[in-house]
Amino acid sequence: MKEALAKHSMTTYPDSAVINDCLTKAFAESNDEVYRMVSDVRFSGSTCTSIITYGRRVYCANVGDSRTILIRAAPNTTDGCTCRALSRDHKPDDPEEAKVILGSNGRIDSYRDQLGNQIGPMRVWLKNEDIPGLAMSRSFGDSMAARVGVNAIPENKEYLLTPEDKIMVLASDGVWEFLENQ
Repeated sequence: MKEALAKHSMTTYPDSAVINDCLTKAFAESNDEVYRMVSDVRFSGSTCTSIITYGRRVYCANVGDSRTILIRAAPNTTDGCTCRALSRDHKPDDPEEAKVILGSNGRIDSYRDQLGNQIGPMRVWLKNEDIPGLAMSRSFGDSMAARVGVNAIPENKEYLLTPEDKIMVLASDGVWEFLENQ
């Protein structure tokens, strides 16, 4: 993924609107490239969180439940720092994300046990089939889920760094399922 994003991103850094447009185009072209791969991507995909820094500006683009946080010095707090999320997880039970899935004739539900009790997080399903069961509402690939609104359109955010900002952490859901932002 990183090679595809690097190949499709910009080489110059103009204003914010252009940077965000370039990020969106890079994600779209990278998703197209994933679809052209030899591998079967019906039930396979990837999330992504990425940043571009330009001077004191940080441009964050994400798809799925990979996340970027910013750790800031905060001497008057118990931990000596605070955290701010620069990205938002794209989950099917988020009202904005659910609207896209349901509007594309998808279904949102969790796994069910033999008695019909919910197990685990909400997932994206085809309307009348128990596939694909994707636990996020945006991703690269996952072409089966794309039939019901799952997409690789990034959510872009811009942040102006301050002297208190110390560390940015970019990680996949495999990390965030065990850690909270703070």
